[in-house]
Amino acid sequence: MSEREVMKRIYANNLQSGGASLRGVAADLDVPEAEVGGTVSILKDSGLVKGTESRLEITEEGRQSLKVVFIGGAFEVIHAGHLYTIEKAKGLGDFLVVVVARDITVRKRKKRDPVAPETERVRVVAGLKKVDAAILGSETNIYETLEKVKPDIVALGYDQYHGEEEISREAKKRGLTLTVVRLDSPFPGIKTSKIIAEL
Repeated sequence: MSEREVMKRIYANNLQSGGASLRGVAADLDVPEAEVGGTVSILKDSGLVKGTESRLEITEEGRQSLKVVFIGGAFEVIHAGHLYTIEKAKGLGDFLVVVVARDITVRKRKKRDPVAPETERVRVVAGLKKVDAAILGSETNIYETLEKVKPDIVALGYDQYHGEEEISREAKKRGLTLTVVRLDSPFPGIKTSKIIAEL
């Protein structure tokens, strides 16, 4: 267990559940609480982590030491295209946050009910090996979630409707400094809508 792993779990727990504790981080890493406590003390002394055993968070310096990548989608039926996008996005930084679209967003964008409810979809995404944190998106717009995560990189899927310039412009208005990249796909023919239609 490295100091970096502990720091990443503290950041992930704060994003996913609004709080990180020594006990929760130890459980996530499957190591004794005392061992995590020693590492947290070192991180505090280094100015990378602050707080109490029941309320830990990384400092601004700690956050700046992580290169955070942000991707989003509905993730209704996980397929090869999703896995490729997640792997490519993870390769762009140290910490991958996957934002799962809310049920209301799926209904608005796709004009139908989601295949699975948002609570199930975010749980499935959280279980993927390359994902450091999976969270539900905003019910209004992507920019509220960007302000919460404050990523260094926003990675867009090859066919996502958001435009790179639009996100860069809106992020700048909100005081966020980030880079937007568009990912390719070796599986352009694999789409959730097509899979659903063929069921």
